[in-house]
Amino acid sequence: MKIKLITLTAAAALTVAMAQENSDNVGLASTDNAPATEQAPAPAPAPAPAPAPQVAPAPAAPVPQAATTAATDTATKKPAALHGISYNNVGNTAAESTVADNLNKPYKMAGSKFVYIEPTSAFSAVAFGDQSTKFISFEMSNNLGLATFGIANRGFGASISYALGKEITFTKSRDAYEQTTEDEYTVSAGDIVRARFALPLGAFDLNATLFWLTYQNETSTSEEYKDSDDKTTTDVENDFWDLGGKVSVSNDPSAKNIFWNAGVTFTRHENSNEREHKAGSTTSKTETSGMDAHIYIQPEFNIGGTILKGNRARVLLGLNTRAPLKFYDEFDDDTRKNKDDFFTMGIYAVPNIFAEIKLGNCWHIYGGADYTWAVFTMESEEYITDYNDEIDIVKNNITRIRSLTGATTVNLGARFYYNNFALEASVENTFYNNPFRGFADGNNNILANFGGFIYF
Repeated sequence: MKIKLITLTAAAALTVAMAQENSDNVGLASTDNAPATEQAPAPAPAPAPAPAPQVAPAPAAPVPQAATTAATDTATKKPAALHGISYNNVGNTAAESTVADNLNKPYKMAGSKFVYIEPTSAFSAVAFGDQSTKFISFEMSNNLGLATFGIANRGFGASISYALGKEITFTKSRDAYEQTTEDEYTVSAGDIVRARFALPLGAFDLNATLFWLTYQNETSTSEEYKDSDDKTTTDVENDFWDLGGKVSVSNDPSAKNIFWNAGVTFTRHENSNEREHKAGSTTSKTETSGMDAHIYIQPEFNIGGTILKGNRARVLLGLNTRAPLKFYDEFDDDTRKNKDDFFTMGIYAVPNIFAEIKLGNCWHIYGGADYTWAVFTMESEEYITDYNDEIDIVKNNITRIRSLTGATTVNLGARFYYNNFALEASVENTFYNNPFRGFADGNNNILANFGGFIYF
């Protein structure tokens, strides 16, 4: 709880700093425009009006056009390389960046000025600022709104995200002889505090994330009963949270043809109940570890590159791999088996294809497909039966090994852009199978999405 409060205080301070910097930059607008006004008169004073239209304009004409083109590229085409959520759903590392990609690496938001609205997935983002880039995004975490505030420059970027779902109820009842008080504290599923940091390190970059997430509704109570003779208290605390982080490196700053990233995720998945009862001088306390309490470690490595390339089209091939490991806590299950050792591990490979082509001056068509393969999964458990009998202890071991090919997912999308405006949309094969299901499936996976940009 203290960690979340401290982080929220930092988020408020960051917002104030962003607002202060904007007010300091207001006076810079006229200064920045002054040199641009003075550039035009420079070629104008030609010595002779007669030769000037014949000789000088010939070499001079391309110069203003090049300058105008460069200015247009800077204002529209370079920012236009940033895509929305509908782009690169297969996660190919060699594809162009999306808003989500750059939010995950805050330093890559530096220099961006845009607003993005994605109604189908309830997502929006805005980036602004001159000396440093400030950015804000809104999205959903379960049924709670998740807000992100960040700041970035070319050498460093950081952001803080939070979604709050907390409720405290105080209840008191009393008469002339006795009094009962009860406090109830509830944290809703989706309540999260997350911090991200990223910076380039020469040819590579480093990205780190820390988070604390409540994954299901969590209620704790404290009850006190008093009468003229006695006092009893009962405290019940439930813990259903994930505390973890991720560290990754990539070759984004220097990559040209082959792009890769590697990282590892650590998570403590808590699932426990604690009850403490006090009556007079007697105290009893019980702690129960749930069946799903575990430590989670997942190394991952993703790579992608270009295999076909034309003037206006290219095809990318990639491979995303991960190797999750779960080490479960020891517990007594419902069949009275003592789980002394229970863990799962696996290796998953997801090859993917991504293709894109530019049509004319305003259209960009893209699509991809991926194929999930559980190359190797193993589940191993060791438990003791009759563990209350000190003489006769029976130990059992069960190991399950699988290799399974999963589903193939295909999606197709398009982007329409004109000057500093762009619209993007895409659909997946599951949406075609049943378009009346809406824009998301039962797992909140977006099957069809639509969003738009305005660049500045």
